[in-house]
Amino acid sequence: MAAPFHRAARPLVSMDRPMTAQPFWDRMAPKYARKPVGDPDAYHEKLALAASLLKPGDRVLEIGCGTGTTALRLARHVAKYTATDGSRAMIGIAGTKLGPGAPENVTFHHADAAEQVAGAPFDAICAFSLLHLVEDVPGVLATVHAQLRPRGLFLSKTVCTKAAAWPIRVLIPTLTTLRIAPRVTPLSRAELVRHIADAGFEVERTMHFGKNRMSPIIVARKAA
Repeated sequence: MAAPFHRAARPLVSMDRPMTAQPFWDRMAPKYARKPVGDPDAYHEKLALAASLLKPGDRVLEIGCGTGTTALRLARHVAKYTATDGSRAMIGIAGTKLGPGAPENVTFHHADAAEQVAGAPFDAICAFSLLHLVEDVPGVLATVHAQLRPRGLFLSKTVCTKAAAWPIRVLIPTLTTLRIAPRVTPLSRAELVRHIADAGFEVERTMHFGKNRMSPIIVARKAA
């Protein structure tokens, strides 16, 4: 088994929760890594927003980091950046990006979104294109909340498929059955905001970048 891409001497995560959807993303990882960003302008706006909210001394956790592209870009703005993903293949690809020219404050680890990560409390936690892919959204949000310091930042981008046209909503389960698409938790923006608020966060802003109105970016803070 490949060595983990971190320098920690102790176990990074609590292993009392099962990994979710790992086989699909392990299989898709090489194709995912080659796929270009669908809306580059919206992606760069998201990065700019995150960079404006993060501080140089922050310790950041990103859950569902995929192949690590966003982690490597945002790490330059903070003190320490820990990035996790439930797919070993995704983390394996992310680890190949560490080397000359990469920020030295980044570590990649294999961990499910619902697992506790060593190093808490964090100053900020990011979850980009993730919450619609987990089965237990309230459970993941509870774990995020537990790992943030008071007034810590939670920044997310989530696909809300209930905003899609009905043919797309009908098609998604079929694509999942055919193993063409991952299992998706159907959410509306209102439901997503309610889940985040119920987890103990104060929602500060909700916005969209680009033409896609199905993927709101939410800026929230853990209550003091």
